[in-house]
Amino acid sequence: MMKDNLQRLKIKYIIFITIFFTILYKGAEFYTRTLDYVPSYFMAWEKKIPFLTIFMLPYMTSAPFFFGTFLTIKDEKKLNFYVKQAIFLTVVSIAIFFIVPMKFYFPKPEIANPIFNFFFYVLGQLDSSFNQCPSLHVSFAFLSIAIYWKEMKTKLKYLIAIWGFLIAISVHFVYQHHFIDFVGGFIMFLITWYIFPKFIKSVKK
Repeated sequence: MMKDNLQRLKIKYIIFITIFFTILYKGAEFYTRTLDYVPSYFMAWEKKIPFLTIFMLPYMTSAPFFFGTFLTIKDEKKLNFYVKQAIFLTVVSIAIFFIVPMKFYFPKPEIANPIFNFFFYVLGQLDSSFNQCPSLHVSFAFLSIAIYWKEMKTKLKYLIAIWGFLIAISVHFVYQHHFIDFVGGFIMFLITWYIFPKFIKSVKK
């Protein structure tokens, strides 16, 4: 009975986070589109990063990779706190998007392969060149890796961690984020994983 309740709670959380994330993310994107000028920040060496369509495969698995973490958590208390971490990460990142709006600078080249061309079409509908730093793609990839690594007891977690890392770095090769966004996303993950729990504990004392 308790197991069924936990499964229902997981489904409710997945639905809630999906709606919550979409509203905030699209809200920030809509706001940025209304601005007359949105800057881009990148370093010269980033122009040498190749555009590799194959990295669209890990990039597109970001959402299922994140939601898969819910399946690994067997304790309701851990699940509740994990959701709080996800909400914290999202709210702070979206707030930064409003305060410091940015956009991706490099244009995407033409894609000959019809399958990957379709993938990038879908990406264009779901994502945008705005909402850059910190990269939520990167933040959630590392947050998911941390959960899988903590909760899983089999060696499969090594393969999952590698896939998660591919998701994180894919933002460069599909021309979706600059390096500063990657760094910002990783820092946001560190704050969410290490500092946020300590803050919550200090508040409860």
